[in-house]
Amino acid sequence: MSFGCPKALFEYFYFMYVRKKKNKSGIISVQVIDKSSGNYKVLKTIGSSSSLIEIEQYYVQAKSWIDTYAGQQNLDLFNHKNGMFKDFIHGIRQINVAGTEILFGKLFDEIGFCAIDDEIFRKLVISRLEFPVSKLKTADFLDKYYSVQLDENRIYRYLDKLYNFQKEQIQHISYQHTLKILDDKISVVFYDVTTLYFEIDSED
Repeated sequence: MSFGCPKALFEYFYFMYVRKKKNKSGIISVQVIDKSSGNYKVLKTIGSSSSLIEIEQYYVQAKSWIDTYAGQQNLDLFNHKNGMFKDFIHGIRQINVAGTEILFGKLFDEIGFCAIDDEIFRKLVISRLEFPVSKLKTADFLDKYYSVQLDENRIYRYLDKLYNFQKEQIQHISYQHTLKILDDKISVVFYDVTTLYFEIDSED
């Protein structure tokens, strides 16, 4: 069963990269590719050649072109002259976490959970993997690191929605993914019982 999920586009941490494309004639073209829109677009062809030396020179030029085009600058954050480092640190007003969103988001899509068209579900799943805490602290975490305003009452209301309307779909997606990675052979199933416990009066 296909869930119609878009292909994850996170192979690179940047939307621009250098591609060496071999033509039918054997000549290799060095190009700068942009895929910020989800589609591959040639921004610039730096040059074409069959010489390995020239190709590598074009490659270096392409990397330099990306840095200039994107407005990137190499900052020496450890240069303490004139209090530059201190001023830089004190100038930070917002911290955004991107790496875990890229990693867990890709896994989220590959499993098939992107078929559930609900951004709250995605945020809660990824934050639960990244920072498993209470509903209140989850709301604080999303606000602090992702600038997502989601109070705990809205989270609780969403969990009711998940249970009443989305649970079967989530279970089906999870089961189908498990079948896929185990070659359609499931012999043992472990059930999470971390919320259950037993007590006795004397030490065992």
